[in-house]
Formats: sequence, structure tokens, C-alpha cells
Amino acid sequence: MAATDSSKYAENQFLTVTAGRFPLMGEILADTLPRATAAIAGNPDFLTALGRLQTAAAAWDSGETTIANAEAALPAATLAFEDKLASLTRKPDADSNSLLETWDNILRSQVAYRGPLYQTLLPGGRSSFTRLTLEARLDALRDFGIRLSGQNGKPALVALGTTVATFSDAARVLRTAQTHAKSTLETARLAQETLRVHAARALYGLIGQGMSVWNDDPARVDTLWNVHLLRSTPRRIPAPPADTTWDPATRTLSTTVLPSRATRLEAWRSSPGSLPELLLTAAPGTTAVALPATVTFIPGTLYQLWLVAINSKGRSEEGPVRSWVAE
Repeated sequence: MAATDSSKYAENQFLTVTAGRFPLMGEILADTLPRATAAIAGNPDFLTALGRLQTAAAAWDSGETTIANAEAALPAATLAFEDKLASLTRKPDADSNSLLETWDNILRSQVAYRGPLYQTLLPGGRSSFTRLTLEARLDALRDFGIRLSGQNGKPALVALGTTVATFSDAARVLRTAQTHAKSTLETARLAQETLRVHAARALYGLIGQGMSVWNDDPARVDTLWNVHLLRSTPRRIPAPPADTTWDPATRTLSTTVLPSRATRLEAWRSSPGSLPELLLTAAPGTTAVALPATVTFIPGTLYQLWLVAINSKGRSEEGPVRSWVAE
């Protein structure tokens, strides 16, 4: 006897297709929630299933914002730490020594170059601070400062030890910040994976409720969601917004036309000394993002505001930036 084909809903496609594709789940939820709300308006049989979907979608949106902000924080933390280490060998200009060269010159002025004490204080030479692993470089800086600080008979070396220790401590703080940023992002992604499973189950539950209620007309189930989102091949990253308008009176960021391949827009901001921050993601197909009252601005602060386009593949480069001093 020939095997029979299973129902197209026998498997939770929302769960399998979105595995490893957070942007796609975001697109499905953003598209399905308003579509389903309209399709089942006034039908009490769907209240429980719709409530679960609304809860899952709200949690997903919050998780997406957390991930986006964590992704923005990590490169900044990494750059700050790597730049600190790079400053050891960076020359201010062609006629000036680097910081590491200056330290070495002070050391040589106090002890014989490559003599016993020099080798004790700087056993690995300058390469200890440039060629080892990042953690090993930090340890070498710490230990160099400690050894210098112990040279009580040579005030210049003790003073250099304080300088090296200050640099080492600052570098360690930046390394800790980078590690924390990386951990925060990993934790956010793990939490989002749990939310993905919950969202997939909520979507599947809504479909199941639709099949139960509309058993005499099961084709209506397909009105609850866009079947093409699961069946289409992965898209390319969208083009960035071509223009940006900021209206302080209505607190609205907008662009003239939704960019090519984009389905939604994100509103971002930054201010002096702060990291880029995702403020809000717009509804599908809209070209404006109105910021709610929960998004506050500090009067007198200069803000940079911009839009980013997204789709089921990911997000675009940022659009044109608008500067604004909050009133």
C-alpha cells in the first residue's frame, strides 16, 4: 500500500524553518499578529490562542531589541580594548616615540640594556606586549609594573612602575567590559532561542485552533498568516533608507520610500559618549516610526537619529543620520 502524504500542518514548520533564523521569526510574528487579529475579530474561540501569540510576540520584540543593543555594544567594547593595546606601539608622529619605546628608554637609562636586571624586569622584551595572546599581554603588563615598583633604589623605575600599572589597570577594565559585552550578547541569544520555541508553538497553536474552528472550511486557516514567508528562499539584506526626516513635534523618524527588499524599519539613536541604541521597530510596510513617550530625551543633549531597514535576512546599513539638540 502506498504511503500517504501527511498534512501540511502535521509538522510545526514555524519551529523548523526559523531554526537559526531569528530575523525570519521576527518577520513572521510581525506579519501574522495583525493578520490573525483581523481574521478572527469577534470570535471568542480564538481568545486563548491569540492571547498566547500576543504574549509571545511582545516577548520576542523585547528580546530582539536586547540583542540589537548587545550587538551594537560588543564592537564598541572590542574596539576600545584593542585600541588601548595598540596605543602601546602607536607613534604620535614620525618624530615621537611610542609609549612602549618611551618605557624601554627609561628602563635602559637606569639599567644595562639586556643586562641581568634588564632581563629580570623585562624578560620577554617588548614582544611580551605585542605578540602574545591578549590575556598574556595583560598579564605581562601587570607583572612588568609590579617588578618595576619593587626597585626601591631607583625612583625613576618606581615611577615608571606606577605608570605601567595605571595603563595595565585601564586595559584590564576595558577587557572586562569587552568580555561582559560578549557574555551579554550570548545570554541574549540563548534567551531568544527559548522565545523562538515559545513563539513557534504559539503560532502553531493558532493554526491548530483555526483548523478546529473552521473544520468545514480549512482553507481559511491560510488567512491567518503569510504562507510565502515559510516557503520563500532567504532574501538578501535590504538596502539602507535613502533619506531620513526627523520631526521633533511628533517624535517621528521617517523615510520617503521603504528601501528595496525591506519589510520594516528600525529607529536608532546615539548621543555623545553613548552606544547606538535601538528605540523601536515599526510595523510592516510603514515608512515612519513614531517614538512613544517611554523613549525620553535629555534637554540640551545632542542626539544622532537614523533608520535601519530590516527583513527576514537581517538589517541594512544605517540610513542618513539626523542631528538634533533635545529641548
